[in-house]
Amino acid sequence: MIGRIRISVPSGPTRVAALASAVLAGVLCCGPLGAADEPGKNKEDEARREEQHKNLKRSAAQYVMFPADNRKRPFKFREDAVLRFSNPVTGCKDGAVYLWVDGGRPRALLKVYTYDNEHFSHELQSLAEGAIVAERDGKSSWNPTNPGVAFRELVDAPGVAQSAAERLRQMKAMAGKFSATYVDGPPGTTPLDLRLLIQPVFRFETGHDQRGPDGAMFAFASGTNPMAILMLEARQVGESWKWHYAFARTASGAVTARYGEKEIFSVDRYDFRNNDPTQTFLLLPRQSLPKE
Repeated sequence: MIGRIRISVPSGPTRVAALASAVLAGVLCCGPLGAADEPGKNKEDEARREEQHKNLKRSAAQYVMFPADNRKRPFKFREDAVLRFSNPVTGCKDGAVYLWVDGGRPRALLKVYTYDNEHFSHELQSLAEGAIVAERDGKSSWNPTNPGVAFRELVDAPGVAQSAAERLRQMKAMAGKFSATYVDGPPGTTPLDLRLLIQPVFRFETGHDQRGPDGAMFAFASGTNPMAILMLEARQVGESWKWHYAFARTASGAVTARYGEKEIFSVDRYDFRNNDPTQTFLLLPRQSLPKE
């Protein structure tokens, strides 16, 4: 219960100033007006968000993915989403990005989102350098036959640092030199400059030395919705280690990426008339939730 506070307010010209001071004191002491309702509201929002997260994860977890030449070695599904997003402008209520990894390295990505909390659209992107297969309910639903990414050496990159912390600093600095645009419309539509999320959405590293691959994944987003990803990875070339990069789309619009002023990646708008499961990117709209 909040006790009463008696305030003596003078008359005359100082009355308005005194009232303002009293209101400010009340806010500072008791919190924002209407704050008593916030705890319950926050709990409801938290419970709803948690339920949405469970549904997003259920929608993603139904896939089993593996190399096309070795079904007995499935990729590991990471249950924790690497990114959550929404887009009130388009009506997207909630979305998340999930990864399948092999030895820590990303091999496939799924962006799943919903407009009604009942049906979930899936955007699948291969991050493998060979053919992979995705099965759902024991049946093949996606089998890209070509590599989903092509790593290239970043020729002007610094030498790969010795420590994991320093390598992360290097990757964040290198990522800042890339840019990307997105077009989701007919020819002539003005490209949208995507925003680099400077913190990597996923990091894999093998320790504090260079005896294995070390890399990170960065997202280029519209708001918080990722439209493309940049992968940076240290790879051994002869006796030394070199930084390499790869780009991939995570949305159906056209994506163009640049390193400085040089174009290094471009992909056309997704052809909705040709929903070919052998493509490295596949859109499956309005998928129902699997039974629990």
